[in-house]
Amino acid sequence: MSTIGGIYRFEGRPIQSDVVRRLSEGTNCIDSQFEDGFVGMGYRAFHTTIESLEEVQPLVSDERILCWDGRLDNRQELTSLLRDNLNGETTDIALVYAAYRKWPTDFLLRLIGDFALALWDPKLKTLMLARDPAGPRPLYYHLDEHRIIWCSELPALLDHVAIPLEPNDEYVADYLTRLPDPGLTPYKHIQAVQPGSCVTVTGATAQVRRCWYIDPNKRISYPSDADYEQHFRELFREAVRVRLRVNGPVWVQLSGGLDSSAIACMGTEILGSGDAEASRVETVSHVYETSTISDKRDFVLSVERWRNKAGFHLREDEYPPLLPFPDATELTFPDFLDCFVSRQRALFELMHADGARVLLTGHGGDEMMSGREDPSPEIGDQLARLDLLQAHRSLRVWGKALNKPYFQLFREGLMPLLPTRVQVAYRPSPRYQLPFWYNEGFIATMKLRERRLGSEDPFGFRLPSGRDQALGFQSAVRMVASASYRSRSSIEVSHPYLHRPLVEFLHAIPVDQKVRPGQNRSLMRRALSDLLPKEILQRKTKRGPAEALLRAIRREWHRIVPLFQGSHAASWGYIDDKSFLIALNKARHGCQTYPFALAQTLSLEFWLRSLKMRTAIPMTNLRVGSLSNSVRSHRGQARHTAGAA
Repeated sequence: MSTIGGIYRFEGRPIQSDVVRRLSEGTNCIDSQFEDGFVGMGYRAFHTTIESLEEVQPLVSDERILCWDGRLDNRQELTSLLRDNLNGETTDIALVYAAYRKWPTDFLLRLIGDFALALWDPKLKTLMLARDPAGPRPLYYHLDEHRIIWCSELPALLDHVAIPLEPNDEYVADYLTRLPDPGLTPYKHIQAVQPGSCVTVTGATAQVRRCWYIDPNKRISYPSDADYEQHFRELFREAVRVRLRVNGPVWVQLSGGLDSSAIACMGTEILGSGDAEASRVETVSHVYETSTISDKRDFVLSVERWRNKAGFHLREDEYPPLLPFPDATELTFPDFLDCFVSRQRALFELMHADGARVLLTGHGGDEMMSGREDPSPEIGDQLARLDLLQAHRSLRVWGKALNKPYFQLFREGLMPLLPTRVQVAYRPSPRYQLPFWYNEGFIATMKLRERRLGSEDPFGFRLPSGRDQALGFQSAVRMVASASYRSRSSIEVSHPYLHRPLVEFLHAIPVDQKVRPGQNRSLMRRALSDLLPKEILQRKTKRGPAEALLRAIRREWHRIVPLFQGSHAASWGYIDDKSFLIALNKARHGCQTYPFALAQTLSLEFWLRSLKMRTAIPMTNLRVGSLSNSVRSHRGQARHTAGAA
């Protein structure tokens, strides 16, 4: 997670050196910058690989300027293809620049890995800003008629754009319903480069184009389950292995679920085989000893016993939720993790003390591996193909497996084939309903109910199963693209389930490989049956931090109530304070009413208060008056605990 930033003045006026320097601030490593008239780029290194120690950035060659924040995973392939263009250099940035020279129009498609880059080509008088398809490394920019200014660190950009800072309603609407579009930021007039896309700036004209697509027509068909299992295992192993190309230890966030457990066990196997550059693989887990519904220690310990290695445990009683509230001066966007500040700080301190700079997570596993035992994509495909006999058979099998009525499953399978407005009216599941404290005017104006159904499929899949998988990927991208850990500490976070070759494979195989009656994540469980502990393989339930959060609301009730007696969120017309206090009161008495939405609303208020500190806009100028009447009416040390031998 090196820092890159820069400025391009369209009218040819000289740039200010201190602006370029300050845009690239953000870590405690060496930095450098390069300026060429009206274009300047700055770089501050965060070295995680041996090769990165040899990089000199910004790279300047043939008058072009390139800055790269990334990890290149297909180095061997590119080295073979570009050997004549490398002049003996082997760094990632040298490979990227050689790829641009050889394939200038489609070189981004050749790059596999986590990355964000900025490239200035004076011959074309063009600036290019780009991100990989998953987008764990952000890149933000502000564009006006005079300049474009960009940075991978949002706080640095906010300090230099010199524009009024106001909340972006589109972002807030997404945040409260389906997580924000990764091309948005919480601030008007500041954008993010979309993952899998490129922003090309020539003069004062900017064009955004998607440079990577999932092929909706690609099909992988094997004669046996074993072939799918072998292919998946090879790709998953590679997804973990390339993220162990680290000069030092790698940590894995272990929840005890299938996703994180598979990463921890596969990382241990790769390390033992000698295929990893990392010195060690450690695990860190959140432990809720006093919140039994949230506690996952039994599953965590089963992985620790399998690894024969202790894991770091961050205990609820030592790092409780909502204690403390986040420091408003540190917030640049709303994030539910701001309800767990002490735990996050402890994680960063432990990793720093261990000399670890890379954290792997299981984010994206639910979405890519079919974490829900949901028959509607399979049945929807059969109905779309008018294969009514097979749909009838599937409905009977699934009905028996789930103990659900035939016609209820039929309706769920039919839903993806109906227009969005019909789905909004008839979706019965609570996951599609909105919390009662959201402002009715904001709901109507921003179409929150439609947003709740998810984003649009950008790839053009015809059948419901393909659209469901594509929307799952988009949801995972929305989750990781904000890079929330990055804004809080100097650690690099990566997500093996969003490894591009694995994503493309999972979109091309039949839906019944991923989920079957009585078994979600079917392919994953079969393919890793000899790798994972039995307790993990057989696990079907999920445990989240809901109980711990409700306990924290009860404990901190006296500090929370004043926030919502005239809150910023209500002043901006996003929520109704009285209704939210009713919801909080229910929560502190143990009623689990939208616990995740409670955390989101709390974190939204925290961020709006930090925005107030950043801006000179008085509260009387907020848009309450401009909206319709309907809007207005409506601490300690972490324990390093070993599992039983």
